[in-house]
Amino acid sequence: MSTPQTTSADDASASAAEGSLSIAKDDLFHLLQNSRRRAALRYFAVHAEQEEFNMRTLAEEIAAWENGIPVEQLDSDQRQRVYIALYQSHLPKLDDYGVIEYNQSRGIIRPTALTALFEPYLATEFRTETVEQRITIPEDRSAFGLSTVRSLLDR
Repeated sequence: MSTPQTTSADDASASAAEGSLSIAKDDLFHLLQNSRRRAALRYFAVHAEQEEFNMRTLAEEIAAWENGIPVEQLDSDQRQRVYIALYQSHLPKLDDYGVIEYNQSRGIIRPTALTALFEPYLATEFRTETVEQRITIPEDRSAFGLSTVRSLLDR
């Protein structure tokens, strides 16, 4: 696929092609903004020994994680919701920024060298508990430190 949509995505892809590993900080956080993209990146990190991933397997694992059930208990609607979002939006966006190589017609995903840049911002395992999506900053802002920010990024 690899049809860049923005200048910053072009820059990230060019940097990866030239051998340097870099992505603009704003782009990194933009890509981490969505929980399904974070889940996909987390899945790649947990299975770092694999060079290639099947899109259907990835979608099933993310759907199971989102629903807090084993893959075997997923129904077709749960699978389809995640599959369509990954297929149409999230994987193409990661591909546009050079974070993965995504062959949409074959359903094959290959992490790139840029994929590893996201690992420090991700939890190492899927969390199955429900996570509160509201962020509350205490009045005493000194307690709102790096550990709080890191825990928010792990979601």
